[in-house]
Amino acid sequence: MKNKKILFSVVFLLLFLLFFFKSFGMHFFEDDFFFLSITKQFDLAHFFSIQRTTFYRPLSTEVFYFLVQHLPFPLLTGKILMFAVFLMGILFLYKTVLLITKNKILSSLTVILYSFHFSHVFQLYWFATFQEVLQFSLLSLSLYLLLKNRWGISLLCFIGALFSKEQTVLFPLFAFFLYYKQYKRIPLKALYFIALSGLFGLISFYVNTHSPQVAEYAIQLKPKLMVNNYLWYFLWSLGFPSMLPDYMRSIFSIPIPKFWTFFEAKEFGIYFFNQLLFLVLFIGACAAVFFSSAKKEKEKIGRILLFVLVSFGLFLLPVLPIIHKWMVRLTIPLVFVSFFEAYIFAHLWKEKKLKWTVGVFIGLYLLWNFFGVKIHEQSSTYIQETQIVQNADKLFSDKKYQDCNFLYFKDPKDMGMSEWEGSKKLGLTFAGQSFLPFYFPNKKIEAVYEYQTKAIPRGACVIKGELLLK
Repeated sequence: MKNKKILFSVVFLLLFLLFFFKSFGMHFFEDDFFFLSITKQFDLAHFFSIQRTTFYRPLSTEVFYFLVQHLPFPLLTGKILMFAVFLMGILFLYKTVLLITKNKILSSLTVILYSFHFSHVFQLYWFATFQEVLQFSLLSLSLYLLLKNRWGISLLCFIGALFSKEQTVLFPLFAFFLYYKQYKRIPLKALYFIALSGLFGLISFYVNTHSPQVAEYAIQLKPKLMVNNYLWYFLWSLGFPSMLPDYMRSIFSIPIPKFWTFFEAKEFGIYFFNQLLFLVLFIGACAAVFFSSAKKEKEKIGRILLFVLVSFGLFLLPVLPIIHKWMVRLTIPLVFVSFFEAYIFAHLWKEKKLKWTVGVFIGLYLLWNFFGVKIHEQSSTYIQETQIVQNADKLFSDKKYQDCNFLYFKDPKDMGMSEWEGSKKLGLTFAGQSFLPFYFPNKKIEAVYEYQTKAIPRGACVIKGELLLK
């Protein structure tokens, strides 16, 4: 049995790294440069201060970026750290499901389905999304320890998650529901979790209301918007592409003609049609399991489905009232969809004649997610961002730029109609002025972008956009 566990772990790890291997080639870009610039020196009071212009996530941003840039080979070791933390979360996800269900097959299937979902491109490729990884892993560990009645360590992990991302404040509602189901009681110790959730909720509210407001992040308590967002996140969890909302006038309409041009890429067709095939077969499997089950089992399936849908919405609740949608926020909600899919497959596994169907489902799942990863590596623009910064590495290694007082970034000569193909895109990738300390430490220098002004500062070093955007 021990040898089987080791073999499964090795195969799992190698396959996981194969799926998301390109993550290790990603560079710093956008928000990374901002946080690198403000965390060069360790300042505990500054890192955890509520007087800030960013969301209150000091552990997963300020502390993390300070640590990364002081590690040897920061890009590689930082990414290894991200993967190690994420895999720790997956380990305790397995342990938690096993603790609750006492079913090794169900626990293993949940972890497989969750781990190889293509949406992890949005969590593992960009250092700035470490906040999702750390929150997921600390909450996985906190829940496991809570269900094992190790309250002190569980509380510490919960506090760490609160310092990682504000969505953690809703965790006690979920955690104590599971605790009550298992022990039929909730100790007074639970008040520590509830009090801390309230405190951090107030901190997040204060920070958000005293920071520069971005229209896309403004709270809009519109039921239609919240239901629409819930449905899109749910469809994403089932495997639909991240860019689909951009090509549909409403969630119930057909995509506009431009969407179908994606099928010109062979990889997109393989991903999309296999994902639809998996979904159709899964719906069929759900129907077969439900109608072949006894009345009590049907009621249990119904309760589990309700639990999954409510829990899915609970961890999305803080972002449902905002316009901005981003697949990165599926990190925790995806757990519940993966669990339900695994629950249906575990039913099939119990039938000797149907065990082979589970293998077919897993094979099909891995196939479409493998190509889904490839598609979303491109659509996320992370590869493009990295290429721009790698070009900057080569360009700024030239010592002539060390004597510049200004860097003027021009638009490419052959720039298309979109402003995002020119200096405005560079301004986003470099986070305005924030990249300068990374390339020119301890030097007073200013970056100017053509989309901001056509006037080139006197004595500026002019950088042609095509040198970076090629």
